[in-house]
Amino acid sequence: ARLARTRMICRTLVVAASFIQASRCFSTLPMRSSTVNLEGLDGRTVTRLGSTDTDGILPSFADKGEYTSYLKGAGQLPLGFAIGTASGTFISKEAPLMGDLPIKATVIHLTEAPTDSWAAVFTSNKFPGCPVQVGKDRLASGHPLQALVINNKVSNVCPGGDGVAAAELVCSAVAEKLKLSCGAKTVLPSSTGVIGWRLPAKELAEDVVPRAIEALQSDNAFAAAEAIMTTDR
Repeated sequence: ARLARTRMICRTLVVAASFIQASRCFSTLPMRSSTVNLEGLDGRTVTRLGSTDTDGILPSFADKGEYTSYLKGAGQLPLGFAIGTASGTFISKEAPLMGDLPIKATVIHLTEAPTDSWAAVFTSNKFPGCPVQVGKDRLASGHPLQALVINNKVSNVCPGGDGVAAAELVCSAVAEKLKLSCGAKTVLPSSTGVIGWRLPAKELAEDVVPRAIEALQSDNAFAAAEAIMTTDR
């Protein structure tokens, strides 16, 4: 179970990275740049533009706040991308006595237009999760992509109900809220968390996803990195 969950998280990160990288390699969208002031040999100050990234060798940090600030600065998004996250609750049908449980949703939106320049790496497992099945269908059909929707807490792997329909319901909510011209087929779902539980698609589609979209920002990807953190219990 832990290996499957690790693969699911890696797939999420690879798809998201490929999606963002598409704008760098195939799009005319400019990269967001940082401004660095350098003093030349003649004493004049020269302004240099350069895209932000983590240093080759990470510096030391005094505390978590300093580290967080560094990551936020290093995780700036390319122009044309926006990320929003939101939290909600649900009651697991498999474990109702656990009461209200937390769940988070992340939406990554390509704000200018859908793109055909996207790639994904999927598990070779014979029993892939429902988001993987949807993603493989999207890729094989050649659909352009304009958004990703990611939830933590429930992996939508081997669920008791129709997990594919649940994933598609969440994708439809994203497409409707963002008013995507090509509809839900341009939204790629991804889930990570407990295996064997049904995805709380209604809670995600009607509550968490709309609020994640309302929280869209184009500054950095730090919120998404936090929101996909998950648990196996």
